[in-house]
Parts: sequence; structure tokens; C-alpha cells
Amino acid sequence: MLDLFISQLKITDKELIKELNKYAYITTHKSGDLIIESQKYIKVLKIVLKGKVRVYQTFEDREILIYYLNSMETCTLSLCACFSACKSYVNAVIENDSTLLNIPVRFARDWNYKYKSWNDYTTKTFIDSYNDLMHQYANIAFKPLKDRLIEYLTSKAHRDVIRKSHQELARELGSTREVISRLLKSLESESKIKLGQKMIVINKK
Repeated sequence: MLDLFISQLKITDKELIKELNKYAYITTHKSGDLIIESQKYIKVLKIVLKGKVRVYQTFEDREILIYYLNSMETCTLSLCACFSACKSYVNAVIENDSTLLNIPVRFARDWNYKYKSWNDYTTKTFIDSYNDLMHQYANIAFKPLKDRLIEYLTSKAHRDVIRKSHQELARELGSTREVISRLLKSLESESKIKLGQKMIVINKK
């Protein structure tokens, strides 16, 4: 898996490859595992080699999705910890069973100054995360929740079916279960969806 990461990032610095092999290590995680916890110091930069990770913030009894991490991606906020020791203000949880590459932050920081290919990777990560955050902000600020809900259902459905509870949907969209349940019933009354037990069927017109 480390060789895959090196090839995917087109890392050619021989010294960097040596250091990756020496200091980085791979771990596997099950769905639901918490890998970054809010208000705790980040000591290891975690890069997704395989799987999917959900990064979110909590406020009272609500969760706000920040972004997802997919193959070859890492959390920008973890990258920030590489340059300045700081506590995380987000949580990250394994969405699908995942394989992670772990790099102690002190090495990730030094590599940014020593190796161009690593600097290119971290720079791209900052840019991509910024774009994701701007997209997320625009959706929350300007798009009605009902529209975001139907778009979310359509994008996540497999063969027109999505298997998530109302609470899970509320968590994904930064709302409450009561609000989501009301919107789902409204969409059902408009014949756009059909509700089942932890299952929603999208009606095609």
C-alpha cells in the first residue's frame, strides 16, 4: 500500500521514499472508528490509502459535516498541526472500512521544506480542502435544506435506494431529526420518494 501511495503521488525523491519506509506505518480501521478527536492534539498525520473518512464538527446535539476524505487524501486540519502544535477542532470517523498511512507530524513538517513532491501534495491538499469548504458553505448559506436533502438522497442512492435513518441524514446535513423527518414526509407527499424502515426509495419520473 505504501508503494501505491508513492506511485500515485509520483514521488521520485529517493531520500523521501527512504524516510517514508522508515517512519510511516499503515493501520486498518473498521467503520465507526474515531481516528481524530476534537480538543486533542494531533500527533500523527493520517492519509487515507483505501476507504472513506467523514470529518465533522459537533455543536450541542448536532453534527456538521465538513468534508469526506477518500483515497490518497488527508485532513487539512491535521496538516496544520504539522506546522504548529495545536488541538483539533474537528472529529474524524471511519465511514467505510479503511487503510491509513500514518506519519508523525514532525516528519511531515520537515518534508515540506526538503522535498518538492511532498510540498506539492500538501499544497494541493490545502487548495482542494478550501474549495470543498467554499462549496459546503455556499450550499448551507444559499440553498434551502429541502433542496439539499433531495440532492443528497439522489447522489447517495444505489439503484434509487438509500439506506439511512432520519437521524443519520440529519447528521449529514447539519440539521435535526425532527426537521429532516418533516421534509421527508413532504417529499413523500409530492411523490418524489417513498419512505420505509431505514430505507428511502427515490421515485423516478
